[in-house]
Amino acid sequence: MKKALLVLLLFVPFVSAQSINITPYFDGYATVEIEVPVDDYATQVTASLVGDHYEDIFVIDENGNPLEYSINGNKIIINTQDAQIVKIVYTTSDLIRQEGLVWTLSLNSEYPVSVILPEGASLVDVSDVPLEVEGNKITLPAGEIEMSFTTQEVGTGVEDVTTRKEGTSTRTIFALGTILLVLVVGFILWKR
Repeated sequence: MKKALLVLLLFVPFVSAQSINITPYFDGYATVEIEVPVDDYATQVTASLVGDHYEDIFVIDENGNPLEYSINGNKIIINTQDAQIVKIVYTTSDLIRQEGLVWTLSLNSEYPVSVILPEGASLVDVSDVPLEVEGNKITLPAGEIEMSFTTQEVGTGVEDVTTRKEGTSTRTIFALGTILLVLVVGFILWKR
Protein backbone atom coordinates (compact mmCIF):
# COMPACT_ATOMS: atom_id res chain seq x y z
CA MET A 1 0.00 0.00 0.00
CA LYS A 2 2.80 2.44 0.88
CA LYS A 3 4.55 1.71 -2.43
CA ALA A 4 1.36 2.40 -4.39
CA LEU A 5 0.92 5.70 -2.55
CA LEU A 6 4.54 6.68 -3.24
CA VAL A 7 4.17 5.89 -6.95
CA LEU A 8 0.93 7.90 -7.07
CA LEU A 9 2.62 10.91 -5.43
CA LEU A 10 5.29 10.88 -8.14
CA PHE A 11 2.62 11.45 -10.79
CA VAL A 12 0.51 14.01 -8.96
CA PRO A 13 2.44 17.26 -8.69
CA PHE A 14 1.92 19.77 -5.95
CA VAL A 15 2.07 23.28 -7.38
CA SER A 16 4.16 25.31 -4.96
CA ALA A 17 3.67 28.75 -6.54
CA GLN A 18 1.88 30.11 -9.52
CA SER A 19 2.10 33.40 -11.38
CA ILE A 20 -1.03 34.85 -13.00
CA ASN A 21 -0.95 37.95 -15.22
CA ILE A 22 -4.12 39.36 -16.76
CA THR A 23 -4.15 42.07 -19.41
CA PRO A 24 -7.66 43.47 -19.99
CA TYR A 25 -8.56 45.28 -23.22
CA PHE A 26 -11.27 47.79 -24.07
CA ASP A 27 -13.04 45.28 -26.34
CA GLY A 28 -14.18 43.13 -23.39
CA TYR A 29 -11.47 40.47 -23.76
CA ALA A 30 -8.51 39.75 -21.52
CA THR A 31 -5.28 37.86 -22.11
CA VAL A 32 -4.45 35.51 -19.26
CA GLU A 33 -0.89 34.24 -18.70
CA ILE A 34 -0.33 31.58 -16.08
CA GLU A 35 3.14 30.27 -15.18
CA VAL A 36 3.38 27.08 -13.17
CA PRO A 37 6.66 25.66 -11.85
CA VAL A 38 7.05 21.93 -12.41
CA ASP A 39 8.23 19.76 -9.53
CA ASP A 40 11.14 17.39 -10.17
CA TYR A 41 10.06 14.08 -11.72
CA ALA A 42 6.50 15.28 -12.35
CA THR A 43 5.04 14.05 -15.64
CA GLN A 44 1.86 16.14 -15.45
CA VAL A 45 0.73 19.43 -13.96
CA THR A 46 -2.84 20.45 -13.29
CA ALA A 47 -3.74 24.13 -13.07
CA SER A 48 -6.98 26.09 -12.69
CA LEU A 49 -7.99 28.41 -15.50
CA VAL A 50 -9.78 31.70 -14.80
CA GLY A 51 -12.96 32.35 -16.73
CA ASP A 52 -15.35 29.88 -18.32
CA HIS A 53 -14.61 30.24 -22.04
CA TYR A 54 -11.08 29.94 -23.38
CA GLU A 55 -9.86 31.00 -26.82
CA ASP A 56 -6.47 30.85 -28.55
CA ILE A 57 -4.87 28.58 -25.94
CA PHE A 58 -1.10 28.15 -26.06
CA VAL A 59 0.76 25.89 -23.63
CA ILE A 60 4.56 26.03 -23.80
CA ASP A 61 7.60 25.29 -21.69
CA GLU A 62 10.25 27.80 -20.63
CA ASN A 63 11.99 27.43 -24.03
CA GLY A 64 8.83 28.09 -26.04
CA ASN A 65 8.25 24.45 -27.00
CA PRO A 66 4.57 23.45 -27.23
CA LEU A 67 3.24 20.97 -24.68
CA GLU A 68 0.30 18.58 -24.90
CA TYR A 69 -2.68 19.38 -22.71
CA SER A 70 -6.33 18.59 -22.09
CA ILE A 71 -9.06 20.68 -20.48
CA ASN A 72 -11.64 19.30 -18.09
CA GLY A 73 -14.01 22.03 -16.85
CA ASN A 74 -11.80 24.85 -15.62
CA LYS A 75 -8.79 22.55 -15.05
CA ILE A 76 -6.00 22.13 -17.57
CA ILE A 77 -3.84 19.00 -17.40
CA ILE A 78 -0.45 19.38 -19.06
CA ASN A 79 2.09 16.71 -20.00
CA THR A 80 5.28 18.38 -18.83
CA GLN A 81 7.89 16.31 -20.70
CA ASP A 82 11.17 17.87 -19.44
CA ALA A 83 9.78 21.31 -18.63
CA GLN A 84 10.79 23.21 -15.50
CA ILE A 85 8.13 25.90 -16.02
CA VAL A 86 4.84 25.61 -17.89
CA LYS A 87 3.32 28.75 -19.41
CA ILE A 88 -0.39 28.87 -20.35
CA VAL A 89 -1.65 31.78 -22.46
CA TYR A 90 -5.24 32.30 -23.62
CA THR A 91 -7.94 34.92 -24.10
CA THR A 92 -11.33 35.06 -22.43
CA SER A 93 -14.32 37.40 -22.43
CA ASP A 94 -15.65 36.22 -19.06
CA LEU A 95 -13.66 38.48 -16.76
CA ILE A 96 -14.61 41.99 -17.91
CA ARG A 97 -17.85 43.94 -18.00
CA GLN A 98 -18.57 47.54 -18.96
CA GLU A 99 -20.96 49.99 -17.31
CA GLY A 100 -20.88 53.37 -19.05
CA LEU A 101 -17.26 54.53 -19.18
CA VAL A 102 -16.10 52.13 -16.46
CA TRP A 103 -14.72 48.65 -17.14
CA THR A 104 -14.63 46.15 -14.26
CA LEU A 105 -12.43 43.05 -14.07
CA SER A 106 -13.81 40.40 -11.68
CA LEU A 107 -12.48 36.96 -10.74
CA ASN A 108 -11.75 34.59 -7.89
CA SER A 109 -8.20 33.26 -7.64
CA GLU A 110 -6.30 30.90 -5.35
CA TYR A 111 -3.10 32.85 -6.10
CA PRO A 112 -2.13 36.53 -6.27
CA VAL A 113 -2.97 38.10 -9.63
CA SER A 114 -1.11 40.84 -11.50
CA VAL A 115 -3.34 43.02 -13.67
CA ILE A 116 -1.61 44.96 -16.43
CA LEU A 117 -3.88 47.90 -17.26
CA PRO A 118 -4.14 48.98 -20.91
CA GLU A 119 -2.31 52.09 -22.09
CA GLY A 120 -4.24 55.22 -21.14
CA ALA A 121 -6.39 53.51 -18.49
CA SER A 122 -7.14 55.26 -15.21
CA LEU A 123 -7.77 53.17 -12.10
CA VAL A 124 -11.15 53.88 -10.49
CA ASP A 125 -11.54 51.23 -7.75
CA VAL A 126 -9.80 48.14 -6.35
CA SER A 127 -11.33 45.49 -4.10
CA ASP A 128 -8.27 45.08 -1.89
CA VAL A 129 -5.01 46.80 -1.04
CA PRO A 130 -2.49 45.91 -3.78
CA LEU A 131 0.54 43.84 -2.84
CA GLU A 132 2.62 45.75 -5.38
CA VAL A 133 2.19 48.55 -7.91
CA GLU A 134 4.74 48.87 -10.69
CA GLY A 135 3.73 51.31 -13.44
CA ASN A 136 0.50 50.01 -14.95
CA LYS A 137 0.95 46.55 -13.34
CA ILE A 138 -1.01 46.07 -10.11
CA THR A 139 -0.62 42.86 -8.07
CA LEU A 140 -3.57 41.90 -5.88
CA PRO A 141 -3.77 39.20 -3.19
CA ALA A 142 -5.58 35.88 -3.70
CA GLY A 143 -9.34 35.72 -3.22
CA GLU A 144 -12.20 37.73 -4.71
CA ILE A 145 -10.61 40.30 -7.00
CA GLU A 146 -12.41 43.26 -8.54
CA MET A 147 -10.75 46.19 -10.27
CA SER A 148 -12.47 49.06 -12.11
CA PHE A 149 -10.79 51.33 -14.64
CA THR A 150 -11.72 53.77 -17.39
CA THR A 151 -10.20 55.21 -20.55
CA GLN A 152 -11.17 58.77 -19.66
CA GLU A 153 -10.33 60.86 -16.66
CA VAL A 154 -13.22 60.85 -14.23
CA GLY A 155 -12.94 64.47 -13.13
CA THR A 156 -15.60 67.17 -13.21
CA GLY A 157 -13.99 69.50 -10.75
CA VAL A 158 -13.81 73.28 -11.13
CA GLU A 159 -10.13 73.01 -12.13
CA ASP A 160 -11.00 70.79 -15.12
CA VAL A 161 -13.73 73.16 -16.35
CA THR A 162 -11.51 76.23 -15.86
CA THR A 163 -8.64 74.61 -17.75
CA ARG A 164 -10.92 73.69 -20.65
CA LYS A 165 -12.36 77.24 -20.79
CA GLU A 166 -8.89 78.82 -20.71
CA GLY A 167 -7.71 76.52 -23.52
CA THR A 168 -10.76 77.46 -25.63
CA SER A 169 -10.27 81.18 -24.96
CA THR A 170 -6.61 81.03 -25.96
CA ARG A 171 -7.42 79.25 -29.23
CA THR A 172 -10.20 81.75 -30.02
CA ILE A 173 -7.96 84.76 -29.38
CA PHE A 174 -5.18 83.22 -31.48
CA ALA A 175 -7.58 82.55 -34.39
CA LEU A 176 -9.02 86.09 -34.27
CA GLY A 177 -5.51 87.55 -34.10
CA THR A 178 -4.45 85.53 -37.15
CA ILE A 179 -7.52 86.67 -39.12
CA LEU A 180 -6.88 90.32 -38.15
CA LEU A 181 -3.22 90.04 -39.21
CA VAL A 182 -4.19 88.57 -42.59
CA LEU A 183 -6.74 91.39 -43.13
CA VAL A 184 -4.21 94.11 -42.25
CA VAL A 185 -1.54 92.62 -44.53
CA GLY A 186 -4.13 92.18 -47.30
CA PHE A 187 -5.32 95.79 -46.91
CA ILE A 188 -1.75 97.16 -47.08
CA LEU A 189 -0.97 95.13 -50.21
CA TRP A 190 -4.26 96.20 -51.83
CA LYS A 191 -3.53 99.93 -51.23
CA ARG A 192 -0.18 99.71 -53.09
